[in-house]
Amino acid sequence: MGNYLSISEMATIHSISRQTLIYYDKIGLFKPVHIDEHGYRYYSAVQIPFLREICFLKSIGIKLNDIKDHIGNRNLTTAMSLLEFHQEFIDKEINALMNTRTFIQQRLMKYSEAKNIKSELDKPIIEEFPERHVLFIPFENELCREELHLTLMKAWNVLSKHEMLPSEGFGTVILKDNLGTDDVFEGAGIYTALPFIDPDMNNMMTLPAGQYACMYKYGMPYNIEFLNELVQWISENHYRIVGDVVDACLLDTTFYENDSSVDFCQLQIPVEKIT
Repeated sequence: MGNYLSISEMATIHSISRQTLIYYDKIGLFKPVHIDEHGYRYYSAVQIPFLREICFLKSIGIKLNDIKDHIGNRNLTTAMSLLEFHQEFIDKEINALMNTRTFIQQRLMKYSEAKNIKSELDKPIIEEFPERHVLFIPFENELCREELHLTLMKAWNVLSKHEMLPSEGFGTVILKDNLGTDDVFEGAGIYTALPFIDPDMNNMMTLPAGQYACMYKYGMPYNIEFLNELVQWISENHYRIVGDVVDACLLDTTFYENDSSVDFCQLQIPVEKIT
């Protein structure tokens, strides 16, 4: 029709579909200048800059409703404001994606460490650990499998509120002062290692750097025969315990088809040599 562009021609020019233009017409974002008696839509060449801008704004992620509000009252100030606002949104998205990438890398590193362990099970060794920052949530009830799972989820929910994921590992902390007592788990609780420090987070705990007497095991924290064995080894090899016990979960029960009642863990007890 004269100098009009058909819907197919307008769509081809902008590398979009006919259905997209029909939808834009339906929502009032971009309407044809003429619709004939057969319902065919036609556009003018002077509309091309407007559709071109709509396509650009959509391609950078701006929502159609925001484009619609903007395009009908467009000037340099509103155009800059729209882009500046969206840039702030994109910056937040980039930061969130970078954090997610870090969480994935941390979890992969944990799995890689578990995969490449060469030490024997139930054989005590001495290892060096850096300072670690963790969230600590004490147990509220008698320690059992259910209490472990429920307390861990409390910790994970706290992490979620601080926009963190439990990517750096988790486990149980058993207080040094209760070793050898009738209630070794008094004051004990779940820890989750922090991927980064948030000063506004409560219940943070620092696991000190230094030498740790360690032992790999298949067993839950309440299977204290492993803990008793390692404590005895520490004494027999002329070390003293200088901090709280860490029972670090390396692979949880989701990895085991035959026995889902135990985790693959490493007991870590800070020690120093008796001179």
